Amino acid sequence: MYYTITLNPAVDMLTKASNFSLGKLNRTQEAKYVVGGKGINISILLNNIGEKTKALGFVAGFTGYFIKSELDKLGIEHDFVETLGTTRINMKLTTDTETEINGQSSAVDSENITKFFEKLDILKIEDVVFLSGNVIAGMELEEFKKIAEKVAAKATLVVDSNKDLVLDTLQYKPFVVKPNEFELGEMFGITLNGLEEILVYVRKLQERGAQNVLVSRGAKGAILLTENGEVLEVNVAEGKIVSTVAAGDSMLAMFVAKYNETKDYAEALKYASAAGGATSFSIGVGSKELIEELLPQI
Repeated sequence: MYYTITLNPAVDMLTKASNFSLGKLNRTQEAKYVVGGKGINISILLNNIGEKTKALGFVAGFTGYFIKSELDKLGIEHDFVETLGTTRINMKLTTDTETEINGQSSAVDSENITKFFEKLDILKIEDVVFLSGNVIAGMELEEFKKIAEKVAAKATLVVDSNKDLVLDTLQYKPFVVKPNEFELGEMFGITLNGLEEILVYVRKLQERGAQNVLVSRGAKGAILLTENGEVLEVNVAEGKIVSTVAAGDSMLAMFVAKYNETKDYAEALKYASAAGGATSFSIGVGSKELIEELLPQI
C-alpha cells in the first residue's frame, strides 16, 4: 500500500486574469477548485495509474469536507484527523506569469497530533509512505522528524519537503528525496550553476543518508543519482503548460511506483518525466493516458 502524509493540505483555486494590477479591482475568469497539498497530489497520481493509496493528515471545516468528498469521488481512501477551524485555500493565478498565494490552515493541538501518530501504527514493511510538504500550524518541526523516524522503522520512507525538514530526515535513510534545483542550492546556501555543481551537492545528500536523489530542473528535465552511484539524466516532453502545480509531486509518485514495478531506475525516471509533463499540461494531476502519450518524447 502507498500511504501519503499531507500535514497541511489545501483547496487550490486555479484561475486566470487577462490583466492584473496591484491595488486595483481585478476580475478573474471562471475558477477551478482542486484538492491540493503535496501528499494528496501524489495520492491522486498513484490512483490515476491504478495504484492503491491512502491519504493521511489533518483536515478541518468546509474546506476539509471538500477535500474528503473529492477524494471519495476519485475512489481514494483517506483517514484524516479532523480538527477545529478550516483547512487553507491557496490561489494559483495565471496572468502573463504564474502567481501563487498560499493560505493558512487552522492550528492543530496536541490531541490531534497524538491521534495522527496512532494512525501510523498500521504500517507494514511492504508499505511505502510519502512524507510531503510542510508542518501545519501548531506542530513543531521536531514532530516532523519523529514522523519520519516512526515511518522508517516500519516501512519505506520517501521525503519531499522544505530544505530544513529534508536535511533533518536524511538520518532515517529515505529511499528517495526530490528537491528541485533551486531547493538543492538553498539547502547548502548557494546558487547552483550547471550539472557538475548539482552532482556535487546531490552526492552530499546521499552521504548524509538519502538512498536516491531525484532533482527536477523544470524545462531542463531531471537528474537522478541512484543508490549505486549511477547518474541518469532525462529530458521533458513538449506541450502547452496549463499549470506547474503538482508536477514535481507527480514526478516523484510515478518514479517510486514505476521503480517498485520494474526495479529499473532508467525506466522509472522516463515515466517520472512523462508524469510531470502530463500534470503540467493538465488542470490538476495528469492522467495515465496522457502519461503514456508523452512517453515516446522522453
